[in-house]
Amino acid sequence: MGADVPRTPNSLGVTFGVDAEQWLGNWQAGADRVAVVSAGERSRTTASVAGGDDVVAELTGAVETVPETSDVSVVGELVNEYLVKWRGDGDTTVYVDDLTTLLDSVSAETAFRFVHALLARATATDARVVVSMDGDAHAPHVVGTFEALFEDVRR
Repeated sequence: MGADVPRTPNSLGVTFGVDAEQWLGNWQAGADRVAVVSAGERSRTTASVAGGDDVVAELTGAVETVPETSDVSVVGELVNEYLVKWRGDGDTTVYVDDLTTLLDSVSAETAFRFVHALLARATATDARVVVSMDGDAHAPHVVGTFEALFEDVRR
């Protein structure tokens, strides 16, 4: 995540291959609420997807883990829980770091569906999504497919 990306009161990281603690350290300052959904990280207890837990709405610095990077459905469910709970409590941004790592674990079609669903959930809850991706690591048609999903693309 670059320094030119503005921060919002509510920041939710979705990390693929980036240590959750490192992400929190970079993004926690100045935010009202910060949480991370970390895929592929096995060092913590596996996240529960059971709804109705108000802890999501209150914690800052919470880390939810999903053992397999490829389990994008669980990642999406956890992100949705935060977006729903935080809706109406200030601007929320979901930072996906790093799509390139996800593409190493799933097909481009699966990753596209994940990002598309994430964008739909964000739109429904008045949040925004910022995604990092190493464009040089993928074929131009793959990069173009993902760029088409976003209004603002920075290289």
